[in-house]
Amino acid sequence: MSNPPDLAKKDLSHVNLATANLAGADLHEASLRNATLKETNLEGADLTSADLSHANLAGACLRNASASHANMADADLRDTDLEGTNLRGASLAGAKLSDAQRTVATAAGADFAEGRGEGESASGD
Repeated sequence: MSNPPDLAKKDLSHVNLATANLAGADLHEASLRNATLKETNLEGADLTSADLSHANLAGACLRNASASHANMADADLRDTDLEGTNLRGASLAGAKLSDAQRTVATAAGADFAEGRGEGESASGD
């Protein structure tokens, strides 16, 4: 079994990581702007202060990930599993959230401005 990758503070803008297994990866302060992370496994990953703006995370698993203070503005989070994810202080302004599983552990201070999918509601602290 290999260790999760350490991609902290790396510039991964515009990279295609669709369907990759990044479970437990250290991506804190990484730039994933406009990256393709469709159906990627990010379970338990550290995305603290990462830039995921305009990223495609449709169908990704962020279960129990830490995304506090992450920038997810205008990201595609449709069908994304956010169960147990820490979104404290994260920006989700303009994000597409339709059908996202959003039973988040912590969402205090998260900015969901204009980021709700039709009929969706956020839950958490």
